[in-house]
Amino acid sequence: MKQFKIKRFTKNKAYLQTRKGDAVIDKEQVKGLKQNDSVEAFLYYDLNNVLRATRGLAYKIDHIYSLKAVEIDKKGVYFEIKGGHIFLPFEERTYKINKDMTYPVAFKEKDGYVFLTSKIRDLLSTDHNFKENDTVTGRIYSINKSIGAFVAIDEKYDSLIRIKELSGVYIEGELVKARVKEVKSDGKIELSLRKRAYLEIDNDSDKILDYLYENKYVSLSDKSSPEKIYSYFAMSKSSFKRAIGRLYKNKDIIIYKDRIELNER
Repeated sequence: MKQFKIKRFTKNKAYLQTRKGDAVIDKEQVKGLKQNDSVEAFLYYDLNNVLRATRGLAYKIDHIYSLKAVEIDKKGVYFEIKGGHIFLPFEERTYKINKDMTYPVAFKEKDGYVFLTSKIRDLLSTDHNFKENDTVTGRIYSINKSIGAFVAIDEKYDSLIRIKELSGVYIEGELVKARVKEVKSDGKIELSLRKRAYLEIDNDSDKILDYLYENKYVSLSDKSSPEKIYSYFAMSKSSFKRAIGRLYKNKDIIIYKDRIELNER
């Protein structure tokens, strides 16, 4: 927010003097003030490219919100906000934006001028209370074809879906529901799009299935030694046999004499 001088009044509006030109402000917001008085306000461009001012922005600067893109022109994208629209310049865009889709974007301010950006990574936190197997929802904000899809959980927390988990077509802005696969020691979250059958697969079965999703097979069978089984999964042989029995019944795995493979049906 910055100080601007009231340049003139009309019947229903007032105009503030700014470096970008005269900014329209609702007359009610400057009630009791007169020409040449100074007021603190935010500037922004509306859908018609009109420079407007407000003394009460309903959104926080440097915070992320999921907003709908409603119009695209040669200079940038207009997003829908409460009571109007706001502009995202193309230089603040990090991926292709499609009309009528919702994206995670942040409010930025420079010299009193408010605009949107899709450069949100530095605003995301790893300070959270999520734990393994929690279900979370977030929007994809970046896709790296070598690494995977980066997701903003609850518009606050950073996370990653590894490329091997991305079966099908995904794009930035897409809302995904995922399972917390791992929480790193530094708080970084890795997600899995694979649904966990909580009522059918116990923790041991899920641990084996996670391993197979990453490695496709494991050189174990129900005849393997307890020591070998423990070296892979830190579980007893009886627990291992119960787990693979359940996975086999659910048709999640194929059991051979010398190995167990993921059933990629």
